[in-house]
Amino acid sequence: MRQKYRIELIEEHEMVNFYSIHLAHNELSELERFFEKFPEGCEYDEEVDVIISWLDKIGENGAFERYFRPEGKYGDGVGVIPIDVGNKLRLYCLRISDKILIFGNGGVKDSDSWQNSETLAPYVEMLIDTSRFVASRVGNGEIIIVDKELIGNLNFIRDEKK
Repeated sequence: MRQKYRIELIEEHEMVNFYSIHLAHNELSELERFFEKFPEGCEYDEEVDVIISWLDKIGENGAFERYFRPEGKYGDGVGVIPIDVGNKLRLYCLRISDKILIFGNGGVKDSDSWQNSETLAPYVEMLIDTSRFVASRVGNGEIIIVDKELIGNLNFIRDEKK
């Protein structure tokens, strides 16, 4: 099945811009959909608070590599928040630079790795594909990175893996 989506700017900070994947058929971005799954008062309140505090820290300081645990394939920039041990919630993202972060979705860790999780694997695979697409378009000039901005064609189509 073909999946259409775009990358959209969702928050600007002094040191970093937050972007999110937005699937064509959804009203909300993937980051918004993540937080909608864990409303205030749910059993994961404390873990959501940890993720929000990491987002605040990243917003203040920038998207430094040390703030993320690598999750995709070597060098693709896919990571997870939080890096705290013991958390069951995972929010996946793509770190383009210290100044640009693209959020996907995430959820509750339900297996030993994202590769073995029917819930989490699609989110990570989408970010791996997005990393490849963005790198290709930056390479051929279709996307230009200017400080904290991604400028150019941010619309993508991918074949969803079954």
